[in-house]
Amino acid sequence: MAEALHALEKLADAVDALATGSGRVRDRLFEASTYLTRVRPEDIPDEDLRRTFIGVMEDDLSYAQPQGDEGRILATLRITNDEEARSVARRILDLHRELDRLLR
Repeated sequence: MAEALHALEKLADAVDALATGSGRVRDRLFEASTYLTRVRPEDIPDEDLRRTFIGVMEDDLSYAQPQGDEGRILATLRITNDEEARSVARRILDLHRELDRLLR
């Protein structure tokens, strides 16, 4: 249960970064990712939510090959347009809401 609460806390931090951070949505997604990388998939107790989390981390935020010394997330966000970035942000928000509902 402690792992799930940790995951919920980091998701809340990510949502806060998305809502209150500065810059474009891609900039805020990068900040949010610093919290999301602290969550392990196994910290999320529900299989469907775990798959969603993995999808956000692997399919949405880190699919691009890095150039030089940049990381995968930065490489991905560099080629992500605003509409795609908003969709990823929405998935993070929905994931947070669903995990919060599950843990109540």
